[in-house]
Amino acid sequence: MIKSFSVVRMRGFTLIEIMVALIIFAVLSVTLLVRLGDSIRSEQYLESKTLASLMAENVLADMRIKEEWSDVRSDNRTVNMAGQRWEVKITVTDTENENLRLVNVQVGPDTGRSRKDNSVFSLTSYIGRY
Repeated sequence: MIKSFSVVRMRGFTLIEIMVALIIFAVLSVTLLVRLGDSIRSEQYLESKTLASLMAENVLADMRIKEEWSDVRSDNRTVNMAGQRWEVKITVTDTENENLRLVNVQVGPDTGRSRKDNSVFSLTSYIGRY
């Protein structure tokens, strides 16, 4: 009795094909993670800048509401807003018109370290005496 064996060829992926697919997947995954990290940092920066702009507008509005006519000065304050500590630097300077003062408000996160300029937003306006 003679048995004949027929060779059945299996269809599938070779090891090389699987390795190439894994390399492509790894490269795409790393690229996606880098882009996601950039997106998160960008969102945090925009949130910080938006809150800083609101803080600066609030400071100027407060000075106008109080009708605060101040001498030329420079102040630093630390303010809590939205669960964060903010450093607010207010600079009041003279103008050519004796009834106007130039007010510059710079706002940035309070890092606890003394850096010269950590502001993320700066707002400049005029306040009148009357």
